Amino acid sequence: MSDTLTADVIGRRVEVNGEHATVRFAGVVPPVAGPWLGVEWDNPERGKHDGSHEGTVYFKCRHPTGGSFIRPNKVNFGTDFLTAIKNRYVLEDGPEEDRKEQIVTIGNKPVETIGFDSIMKQQRYQKGRFVKKPVVIMG
Repeated sequence: MSDTLTADVIGRRVEVNGEHATVRFAGVVPPVAGPWLGVEWDNPERGKHDGSHEGTVYFKCRHPTGGSFIRPNKVNFGTDFLTAIKNRYVLEDGPEEDRKEQIVTIGNKPVETIGFDSIMKQQRYQKGRFVKKPVVIMG
């Protein structure tokens, strides 16, 4: 993550060194310079405080040691499901002949993709308009 923070990070789930948390605060924590994320850990023993620093409350935790302030570059926000599927199976970026029906395996489940070719054509010609999503049948 970059050093610039936006309000949409509040409430997001994150991972730091194998531990999971929820972002409760994003901003500056004086007198220390630079951006910080205030997180509430799933495991309250992982934290150090309750969301306050030098008497100022930045966020609240359910447990008195459930919170920490972390630099944004130490946090892993992960990848959303749709992006992960596209990156793994390259459903949109292959040659035309590869865009026909295909079966991919997710975990140990075969997934048949149907309609991606026609959807991609529609999206190219109808930018800005609503287009139905392709059908995925789990088998």
